Amino acid sequence: MRRLRILDGAAVLCGLAVLSSLVYWWWRPEELFLVALGVLAVRFVVVGVPVLSLRPRRVVVVGIVLYAALFSFITVSRHLTLKTHALDLGYYVQLTWNLSRGAGPYVSLPEMHAWGDHFSPILYFLVPLFRVAPGAVALLVFQSAALALGALAVFGIAARRLGDERPAAVFAVLYLLNPSLQGINVRDFHTAALAIPLLLAAIYFAGAERPWLFTVSVLLTLATREDAAIPVVGLGIWLALSKRRRLWGAVTVACAFALLLVDTRWLMPHFRGAPYPHLGRYSHLGRTLPDIVTALLLHPFRALAGLVTGKRLVYLGALFAPLAFLPLAAPGVLLGSAPSLFQNLLGQDPILFDHRTQYQSFVLPFLFAAAIAGYDRVALRRPGPWPKGVLVVALMASLVLSSRTMNNFSVERFWPKPVHRQAWEVIAQVPASAAVSAQDRYVAHLSLRPLVFVFPEQLDKSDHLLLNASSYPWPANPGVTMKREGDTVTITTGAGGATYRYRVAAEKGPHLLLRRL
Repeated sequence: MRRLRILDGAAVLCGLAVLSSLVYWWWRPEELFLVALGVLAVRFVVVGVPVLSLRPRRVVVVGIVLYAALFSFITVSRHLTLKTHALDLGYYVQLTWNLSRGAGPYVSLPEMHAWGDHFSPILYFLVPLFRVAPGAVALLVFQSAALALGALAVFGIAARRLGDERPAAVFAVLYLLNPSLQGINVRDFHTAALAIPLLLAAIYFAGAERPWLFTVSVLLTLATREDAAIPVVGLGIWLALSKRRRLWGAVTVACAFALLLVDTRWLMPHFRGAPYPHLGRYSHLGRTLPDIVTALLLHPFRALAGLVTGKRLVYLGALFAPLAFLPLAAPGVLLGSAPSLFQNLLGQDPILFDHRTQYQSFVLPFLFAAAIAGYDRVALRRPGPWPKGVLVVALMASLVLSSRTMNNFSVERFWPKPVHRQAWEVIAQVPASAAVSAQDRYVAHLSLRPLVFVFPEQLDKSDHLLLNASSYPWPANPGVTMKREGDTVTITTGAGGATYRYRVAAEKGPHLLLRRL
């Protein structure tokens, strides 16, 4: 009893430490949170895990609402404190805004037909939202809500497979706590992220034998991005091998691969006026999609030789640990993730095998379907308390790997500082009709206009500049110089480059708005 009191006291102290660090950053909240988890883990080992009598469906609904609210708060506060980016948010804000005003799918980051970069017609469905509330906040809140709703599909898949809503609710909570899901959510906005709830819905409808709803889910998935055809190929493999629906699966695979080929070889090059731009990460395999597929089929061992690296193994561990490696107990279901997983592992860009990036959007749904199937097999083979213990391990691993999310609730992180308020004041003075070249962190706040560029691009087309003067000199652009004399600023783009003269239109703190002379 004394040992239990000591552990309870330690847990309370750790909880207070976490709360105090959120109010005043005297230590990283995530590290204190990990200590608190360690104390709780020891306590549970000593006295067992208490089983709460909660209604599973209520747990799922409350979890969805909390997730949507908390991650809307996180993503919007990150945006307001200038932590969002031009190409991960500003691009989509401008694109959706152009669609909503009938200007077509065009962007200026860089200037191009957007379907030549990523084919994402699902954004047409966001046009009504942008007519009511245009801007970055609408996209960030919509993405958080859409990802939260994926828990409904996870709950449905698990309840049907397991025949018990209690572990199904646990899997829904595991989904909401998943570090990859949270990492995707906080990385601004990506249409690929919308594929997560859609792929989960497709898996659910396939299991429920509702082919029309399955087809709708698949079509919406394909509308997120051109490479969403790759996880749809995985869906077809899963249908054919795991669900024994060979014809249905074969048709899904054939249609998805054909669409991927059409998009990357003809449709997108037509809009871009150049070859498909995103195969450079696989240049060691080939220059075109057929070349890459041929290399994989004819020389599989040579192609797969580079997969066993430390970073890739850490990546796989970070994907499977939050599910207590349960997906490995259902290899037939896990096989559906193979196309998307190999897409990431075969690439040469490290961002592809970072477990918290948007590139995991096509892998995550299959991992949860496989984890549910794996748990079912474990529960059949080892009935009793052991399968429930595996879920506890999965919950603890999820909390550990998603602990960095705790930092976002710190006042130090989310509360705007004077420098942020000064930025808002300067941004508000940029004319709505202006063509602006701005540094990365400002662009998403300026994207409701036809022409906005990432400084120092397109200075010849920009009548206004928005810069952070304290960041000069610019390490990423050593050839670009700035010289100020009173209210006149001169920007020179490298030796022998063009020179542009501006007058200071507004200045607050380090934020400098310039108007071209």
